[in-house]
Amino acid sequence: MAPSEMKLRSPRNALILGIAVAAAIAGFLGLRAYQQGQANLSTCGGIEPGGQRSDLIKALGAPQGTKANPTRTRLVLSFASPLFTEKPIRAVVNVRDDVVMEIDCGDGRIKTFDKY
Repeated sequence: MAPSEMKLRSPRNALILGIAVAAAIAGFLGLRAYQQGQANLSTCGGIEPGGQRSDLIKALGAPQGTKANPTRTRLVLSFASPLFTEKPIRAVVNVRDDVVMEIDCGDGRIKTFDKY
């Protein structure tokens, strides 16, 4: 084996290549998550409470997390928001009739359904 071939196949070069590929993949996934969060944030401004949970999921996609209150009458759904935001986009759903009661866009816009 020639010395130049040994240099190309060294463990150090393989490690550097692996790190570069991992960083590129992480960057791509981070950018994609940020773009999805930005799209959800702009969509959130146009959503009004009082609709069905299925309509909310159609607009914002599948929730990243759910949490029920102790009596299991309200369900809090958390959706993807832009990276580096303090609060996620969340919606409170009344479990009994599946109506969205509150929407918090995570940027200070909180809308509540008062006709209940």
